[in-house]
Amino acid sequence: MDTPINSVEDLISDDSFLAWYFKTDQQAVDNWNLRIANDPMQKKLVDEAVQLLQRITIKEEPVDAQRLNIARERLAKAINLANDPQPATPVVSMLSRRTKWWAAAAIIFLTSAGIWQYIRTTGKLVMQTAYGETRQEVLPDGSQVMLNANTTLNYRKWKEGADREVWVNGEAFFHVKKTAQKTRFIVHTGHFDVVVTGTQFNVINRNSKNNVLLTEGSVTVQGKDQEVQMKPGEFVEFNTTGIQKKGVNNAPVLAWTEHKFIFEKTPMKEVAELVADLYGIKVNLAYNAAATDSLSGIIPNDNLEEVVQLLAYSGYDVEKKGKEILIRKK
Repeated sequence: MDTPINSVEDLISDDSFLAWYFKTDQQAVDNWNLRIANDPMQKKLVDEAVQLLQRITIKEEPVDAQRLNIARERLAKAINLANDPQPATPVVSMLSRRTKWWAAAAIIFLTSAGIWQYIRTTGKLVMQTAYGETRQEVLPDGSQVMLNANTTLNYRKWKEGADREVWVNGEAFFHVKKTAQKTRFIVHTGHFDVVVTGTQFNVINRNSKNNVLLTEGSVTVQGKDQEVQMKPGEFVEFNTTGIQKKGVNNAPVLAWTEHKFIFEKTPMKEVAELVADLYGIKVNLAYNAAATDSLSGIIPNDNLEEVVQLLAYSGYDVEKKGKEILIRKK
Protein backbone atom coordinates (compact mmCIF):
# COMPACT_ATOMS: atom_id res chain seq x y z
CA MET A 1 0.00 0.00 0.00
CA ASP A 2 3.02 2.34 0.05
CA THR A 3 3.30 2.40 -3.76
CA PRO A 4 2.71 5.98 -4.93
CA ILE A 5 -0.43 6.46 -7.02
CA ASN A 6 -0.30 9.73 -8.94
CA SER A 7 -2.98 9.44 -11.62
CA VAL A 8 -6.33 7.87 -12.47
CA GLU A 9 -4.67 5.55 -14.98
CA ASP A 10 -2.34 4.33 -12.21
CA LEU A 11 -5.38 3.55 -10.08
CA ILE A 12 -7.43 1.60 -12.61
CA SER A 13 -4.41 -0.52 -13.51
CA ASP A 14 -3.60 -1.28 -9.85
CA ASP A 15 -4.71 -4.73 -8.66
CA SER A 16 -5.24 -3.70 -5.05
CA PHE A 17 -7.42 -0.74 -6.07
CA LEU A 18 -9.57 -2.96 -8.30
CA ALA A 19 -9.88 -5.43 -5.41
CA TRP A 20 -11.09 -2.50 -3.25
CA TYR A 21 -13.49 -1.28 -5.94
CA PHE A 22 -15.04 -4.72 -6.58
CA LYS A 23 -14.70 -5.72 -2.89
CA THR A 24 -13.01 -9.01 -3.74
CA ASP A 25 -10.29 -8.76 -1.07
CA GLN A 26 -11.18 -7.57 2.43
CA GLN A 27 -7.60 -6.64 3.25
CA ALA A 28 -7.40 -4.45 0.14
CA VAL A 29 -10.75 -2.89 1.09
CA ASP A 30 -9.52 -2.08 4.60
CA ASN A 31 -6.16 -0.76 3.38
CA TRP A 32 -7.68 1.50 0.73
CA ASN A 33 -10.37 2.80 3.12
CA LEU A 34 -7.57 3.78 5.52
CA ARG A 35 -5.53 5.31 2.73
CA ILE A 36 -8.48 7.37 1.48
CA ALA A 37 -9.34 8.56 4.99
CA ASN A 38 -5.79 9.77 5.65
CA ASP A 39 -4.85 11.24 2.27
CA PRO A 40 -7.15 13.86 0.68
CA MET A 41 -5.20 13.80 -2.61
CA GLN A 42 -5.61 10.02 -2.89
CA LYS A 43 -9.33 10.40 -2.14
CA LYS A 44 -9.67 12.90 -4.98
CA LEU A 45 -8.01 10.49 -7.42
CA VAL A 46 -10.10 7.60 -6.14
CA ASP A 47 -13.33 9.59 -6.62
CA GLU A 48 -12.34 10.34 -10.22
CA ALA A 49 -11.46 6.70 -10.90
CA VAL A 50 -14.74 5.49 -9.39
CA GLN A 51 -16.72 7.90 -11.58
CA LEU A 52 -14.89 6.59 -14.64
CA LEU A 53 -15.53 2.95 -13.74
CA GLN A 54 -19.19 3.60 -12.96
CA ARG A 55 -19.76 5.00 -16.45
CA ILE A 56 -18.79 1.64 -17.91
CA THR A 57 -21.50 -0.96 -18.47
CA ILE A 58 -20.23 -4.42 -17.62
CA LYS A 59 -21.91 -7.13 -19.64
CA GLU A 60 -21.87 -10.61 -18.20
CA GLU A 61 -20.49 -12.45 -21.16
CA PRO A 62 -17.06 -13.90 -22.07
CA VAL A 63 -14.56 -11.43 -23.46
CA ASP A 64 -13.51 -11.98 -27.05
CA ALA A 65 -9.82 -12.85 -26.58
CA GLN A 66 -8.98 -11.93 -30.17
CA ARG A 67 -10.42 -8.42 -29.76
CA LEU A 68 -8.58 -8.01 -26.48
CA ASN A 69 -5.26 -9.04 -28.08
CA ILE A 70 -5.81 -6.66 -31.01
CA ALA A 71 -6.48 -3.83 -28.59
CA ARG A 72 -3.35 -4.65 -26.61
CA GLU A 73 -1.30 -4.68 -29.83
CA ARG A 74 -2.67 -1.24 -30.71
CA LEU A 75 -1.71 -0.02 -27.26
CA ALA A 76 1.84 -1.35 -27.66
CA LYS A 77 2.20 0.28 -31.08
CA ALA A 78 0.86 3.56 -29.77
CA ILE A 79 3.32 3.58 -26.88
CA ASN A 80 6.20 2.67 -29.19
CA LEU A 81 5.17 5.47 -31.53
CA ALA A 82 5.06 7.93 -28.64
CA ASN A 83 8.54 6.84 -27.54
CA ASP A 84 10.16 6.86 -31.00
CA PRO A 85 13.12 9.25 -31.01
CA GLN A 86 12.40 12.48 -32.86
CA PRO A 87 15.79 14.07 -33.77
CA ALA A 88 14.29 17.37 -34.83
CA THR A 89 12.05 17.68 -31.77
CA PRO A 90 13.41 20.01 -29.10
CA VAL A 91 10.84 19.07 -26.39
CA VAL A 92 12.30 15.71 -25.37
CA SER A 93 10.86 15.92 -21.83
CA MET A 94 7.30 15.63 -23.17
CA LEU A 95 7.75 12.02 -24.35
CA SER A 96 6.92 10.46 -21.01
CA ARG A 97 3.76 12.54 -20.80
CA ARG A 98 2.73 11.49 -24.30
CA THR A 99 3.28 7.88 -23.32
CA LYS A 100 1.06 8.34 -20.29
CA TRP A 101 -1.70 9.88 -22.37
CA TRP A 102 -1.54 7.04 -24.89
CA ALA A 103 -1.68 4.57 -22.03
CA ALA A 104 -4.54 6.42 -20.37
CA ALA A 105 -6.55 6.48 -23.60
CA ALA A 106 -5.88 2.79 -24.16
CA ILE A 107 -6.82 1.96 -20.59
CA ILE A 108 -10.17 3.70 -21.06
CA PHE A 109 -10.61 1.79 -24.32
CA LEU A 110 -9.77 -1.52 -22.67
CA THR A 111 -11.39 -0.95 -19.28
CA SER A 112 -14.64 -2.79 -19.99
CA ALA A 113 -12.86 -5.90 -21.27
CA GLY A 114 -10.08 -5.62 -18.72
CA ILE A 115 -12.46 -5.41 -15.76
CA TRP A 116 -14.32 -8.46 -16.99
CA GLN A 117 -11.04 -10.35 -17.33
CA TYR A 118 -10.18 -9.31 -13.77
CA ILE A 119 -13.56 -10.47 -12.46
CA ARG A 120 -13.23 -13.81 -14.23
CA THR A 121 -9.77 -14.49 -12.82
CA THR A 122 -10.86 -13.65 -9.26
CA GLY A 123 -13.96 -15.84 -9.64
CA LYS A 124 -16.40 -13.02 -8.88
CA LEU A 125 -19.07 -11.46 -11.04
CA VAL A 126 -20.34 -7.94 -10.55
CA MET A 127 -23.61 -6.07 -11.02
CA GLN A 128 -23.41 -2.34 -10.47
CA THR A 129 -25.54 0.78 -10.82
CA ALA A 130 -24.31 4.32 -11.35
CA TYR A 131 -25.41 7.39 -9.41
CA GLY A 132 -29.10 8.08 -10.05
CA GLU A 133 -29.69 4.68 -11.69
CA THR A 134 -31.90 1.78 -10.56
CA ARG A 135 -31.92 -1.54 -12.38
CA GLN A 136 -33.71 -4.90 -12.31
CA GLU A 137 -31.52 -7.98 -12.79
CA VAL A 138 -32.03 -11.76 -12.84
CA LEU A 139 -29.46 -13.96 -11.08
CA PRO A 140 -28.33 -17.33 -12.47
CA ASP A 141 -30.79 -19.28 -10.27
CA GLY A 142 -33.75 -17.22 -11.50
CA SER A 143 -33.86 -15.03 -8.39
CA GLN A 144 -34.64 -11.38 -9.10
CA VAL A 145 -32.84 -8.40 -7.62
CA MET A 146 -33.49 -4.69 -7.99
CA LEU A 147 -30.49 -2.47 -7.33
CA ASN A 148 -30.84 1.06 -6.05
CA ALA A 149 -28.49 3.80 -7.24
CA ASN A 150 -24.78 3.61 -6.38
CA THR A 151 -24.99 -0.09 -5.48
CA THR A 152 -22.62 -2.98 -6.13
CA LEU A 153 -23.55 -6.65 -5.96
CA ASN A 154 -20.77 -9.28 -6.14
CA TYR A 155 -21.20 -13.03 -6.42
CA ARG A 156 -19.23 -16.07 -7.45
CA LYS A 157 -20.40 -18.64 -9.96
CA TRP A 158 -22.66 -20.95 -7.96
CA LYS A 159 -22.23 -24.71 -7.89
CA GLU A 160 -25.32 -26.90 -7.94
CA GLY A 161 -26.39 -27.88 -4.43
CA ALA A 162 -24.15 -25.29 -2.73
CA ASP A 163 -25.12 -22.06 -0.95
CA ARG A 164 -25.88 -19.11 -3.23
CA GLU A 165 -23.90 -16.18 -1.83
CA VAL A 166 -23.92 -12.50 -2.79
CA TRP A 167 -22.21 -9.43 -1.33
CA VAL A 168 -24.09 -6.11 -1.31
CA ASN A 169 -22.72 -2.62 -0.89
CA GLY A 170 -25.58 -0.14 -1.27
CA GLU A 171 -29.27 -1.12 -1.36
CA ALA A 172 -31.10 -3.98 -3.06
CA PHE A 173 -34.50 -5.67 -3.05
CA PHE A 174 -34.43 -9.45 -3.52
CA HIS A 175 -37.07 -11.91 -4.67
CA VAL A 176 -35.27 -15.18 -3.99
CA LYS A 177 -36.30 -18.31 -5.87
CA LYS A 178 -36.43 -21.64 -4.08
CA THR A 179 -34.32 -24.41 -5.57
CA ALA A 180 -35.14 -28.11 -5.80
CA GLN A 181 -32.33 -28.81 -3.30
CA LYS A 182 -33.61 -25.98 -1.04
CA THR A 183 -30.15 -24.44 -0.98
CA ARG A 184 -29.63 -21.35 1.14
CA PHE A 185 -29.36 -17.90 -0.36
CA ILE A 186 -27.02 -15.71 1.71
CA VAL A 187 -26.66 -11.94 1.44
CA HIS A 188 -23.46 -10.66 3.04
CA THR A 189 -23.18 -7.09 4.28
CA GLY A 190 -20.50 -5.38 6.32
CA HIS A 191 -22.19 -6.19 9.64
CA PHE A 192 -24.51 -9.17 9.21
CA ASP A 193 -25.62 -11.96 6.87
CA VAL A 194 -29.19 -12.58 5.68
CA VAL A 195 -29.90 -16.30 5.26
CA VAL A 196 -32.97 -17.38 3.24
CA THR A 197 -34.35 -20.17 1.04
CA GLY A 198 -37.15 -18.34 -0.82
CA THR A 199 -38.50 -14.92 0.11
CA GLN A 200 -38.66 -11.18 -0.62
CA PHE A 201 -36.77 -8.56 1.36
CA ASN A 202 -34.96 -5.22 1.17
CA VAL A 203 -31.40 -4.86 2.47
CA ILE A 204 -29.31 -1.72 3.02
CA ASN A 205 -25.56 -1.68 3.58
CA ARG A 206 -24.56 1.91 3.00
CA ASN A 207 -22.48 4.19 5.24
CA SER A 208 -24.12 4.24 8.68
CA LYS A 209 -27.28 2.44 7.54
CA ASN A 210 -27.44 -1.35 7.82
CA ASN A 211 -30.91 -2.91 7.90
CA VAL A 212 -33.30 -5.50 6.49
CA LEU A 213 -37.04 -5.26 5.80
CA LEU A 214 -38.80 -8.58 5.18
CA THR A 215 -41.92 -8.48 3.00
CA GLU A 216 -42.54 -12.18 2.37
CA GLY A 217 -41.35 -15.55 3.73
CA SER A 218 -38.81 -15.77 6.54
CA VAL A 219 -35.13 -15.01 6.98
CA THR A 220 -32.45 -15.36 9.62
CA VAL A 221 -30.17 -12.39 10.24
CA GLN A 222 -26.83 -13.52 11.63
CA GLY A 223 -24.36 -11.16 13.29
CA LYS A 224 -21.09 -11.86 15.04
CA ASP A 225 -22.71 -13.06 18.27
CA GLN A 226 -26.40 -12.74 17.39
CA GLU A 227 -29.07 -14.50 15.37
CA VAL A 228 -32.51 -13.01 14.76
CA GLN A 229 -35.47 -14.75 13.09
CA MET A 230 -37.67 -12.44 11.02
CA LYS A 231 -41.32 -12.64 9.94
CA PRO A 232 -43.02 -10.68 7.14
CA GLY A 233 -43.37 -6.99 7.95
CA GLU A 234 -40.50 -6.98 10.45
CA PHE A 235 -37.55 -4.61 10.25
CA VAL A 236 -34.10 -5.33 11.66
CA GLU A 237 -31.35 -2.75 12.08
CA PHE A 238 -27.68 -3.01 12.99
CA ASN A 239 -26.37 -0.28 15.29
CA THR A 240 -23.80 0.16 18.05
CA THR A 241 -25.71 -2.21 20.32
CA GLY A 242 -25.96 -4.98 17.73
CA ILE A 243 -28.92 -6.34 15.73
CA GLN A 244 -32.31 -5.09 16.85
CA LYS A 245 -35.91 -5.32 15.63
CA LYS A 246 -37.71 -2.00 15.14
CA GLY A 247 -41.18 -0.92 14.13
CA VAL A 248 -41.23 1.06 10.86
CA ASN A 249 -43.59 2.11 8.11
CA ASN A 250 -42.66 -0.09 5.15
CA ALA A 251 -43.65 2.44 2.48
CA PRO A 252 -40.72 4.88 2.89
CA VAL A 253 -38.23 1.99 2.99
CA LEU A 254 -39.49 0.49 -0.28
CA ALA A 255 -40.35 3.77 -2.04
CA TRP A 256 -37.17 3.64 -4.14
CA THR A 257 -38.44 0.47 -5.89
CA GLU A 258 -41.27 2.65 -7.26
CA HIS A 259 -38.85 5.45 -8.24
CA LYS A 260 -39.78 7.87 -5.49
CA PHE A 261 -38.86 9.16 -2.04
CA ILE A 262 -41.38 9.12 0.80
CA PHE A 263 -40.38 11.40 3.65
CA GLU A 264 -42.22 11.33 6.98
CA LYS A 265 -40.79 14.06 9.19
CA THR A 266 -37.41 12.95 7.94
CA PRO A 267 -34.54 15.08 9.34
CA MET A 268 -32.97 17.28 6.68
CA LYS A 269 -29.61 15.78 7.59
CA GLU A 270 -30.89 12.35 6.48
CA VAL A 271 -32.41 13.83 3.33
CA ALA A 272 -29.05 15.42 2.48
CA GLU A 273 -27.17 12.14 3.09
CA LEU A 274 -29.65 10.20 0.94
CA VAL A 275 -29.37 12.60 -2.00
CA ALA A 276 -25.56 12.59 -1.72
CA ASP A 277 -25.39 8.78 -1.66
CA LEU A 278 -27.75 8.21 -4.57
CA TYR A 279 -26.61 10.97 -6.91
CA GLY A 280 -22.90 11.31 -6.07
CA ILE A 281 -23.19 14.99 -5.23
CA LYS A 282 -22.12 16.97 -2.18
CA VAL A 283 -25.07 18.39 -0.22
CA ASN A 284 -24.50 21.24 2.24
CA LEU A 285 -27.05 22.46 4.77
CA ALA A 286 -26.90 26.15 5.63
CA TYR A 287 -26.86 27.02 9.32
CA ASN A 288 -30.58 27.87 9.20
CA ALA A 289 -31.46 24.52 7.58
CA ALA A 290 -30.20 22.56 10.55
CA ALA A 291 -30.37 18.81 11.13
CA THR A 292 -33.37 19.42 13.42
CA ASP A 293 -35.46 20.57 10.44
CA SER A 294 -37.53 17.83 8.83
CA LEU A 295 -39.24 17.13 5.53
CA SER A 296 -42.52 15.35 4.76
CA GLY A 297 -43.90 14.48 1.35
CA ILE A 298 -43.50 12.30 -1.74
CA ILE A 299 -40.87 13.23 -4.33
CA PRO A 300 -40.08 11.37 -7.59
CA ASN A 301 -36.44 10.29 -7.64
CA ASP A 302 -36.08 9.76 -11.39
CA ASN A 303 -33.51 12.52 -11.77
CA LEU A 304 -31.61 14.98 -9.63
CA GLU A 305 -33.03 18.11 -11.27
CA GLU A 306 -36.58 17.11 -10.28
CA VAL A 307 -35.44 16.43 -6.73
CA VAL A 308 -33.83 19.89 -6.56
CA GLN A 309 -36.98 21.58 -7.91
CA LEU A 310 -39.33 19.78 -5.56
CA LEU A 311 -37.13 20.49 -2.56
CA ALA A 312 -37.38 24.15 -3.54
CA TYR A 313 -41.18 23.87 -3.60
CA SER A 314 -41.06 22.48 -0.05
CA GLY A 315 -39.97 25.80 1.43
CA TYR A 316 -36.20 25.79 0.85
CA ASP A 317 -33.81 27.72 -1.34
CA VAL A 318 -31.80 25.12 -3.25
CA GLU A 319 -28.70 26.28 -5.11
CA LYS A 320 -26.94 23.81 -7.39
CA LYS A 321 -23.44 24.50 -8.68
CA GLY A 322 -21.68 21.69 -10.50
CA LYS A 323 -21.38 18.76 -8.13
CA GLU A 324 -22.59 20.63 -5.04
CA ILE A 325 -25.98 21.63 -3.64
CA LEU A 326 -26.64 24.19 -0.91
CA ILE A 327 -29.97 23.97 0.96
CA ARG A 328 -31.20 26.78 3.19
CA LYS A 329 -34.53 28.06 4.49
CA LYS A 330 -36.34 30.71 2.49
